[in-house]
Amino acid sequence: MVTLTETASFRADDATPLVAASLACRMCLSGEVDWALRVDEWEADVECRCRGCGDARTVSLTGEQALRLSVDGQRI
Repeated sequence: MVTLTETASFRADDATPLVAASLACRMCLSGEVDWALRVDEWEADVECRCRGCGDARTVSLTGEQALRLSVDGQRI
């Protein structure tokens, strides 16, 4: 089994629509994605699940990206 690692493609100072687009579904391109931030001492990632097609994936984050999602998450 091959495990792919996806890395978020937004900068911490990007506009909110760019952050939301980087978390959009990779299968159906829907922006209707539920996500949950996971942060520990050394790593951060976000678990994403598309409300439309059900695709689920884990996206790795930098510390700055994790901070952006934790602060601005309610609007994304």
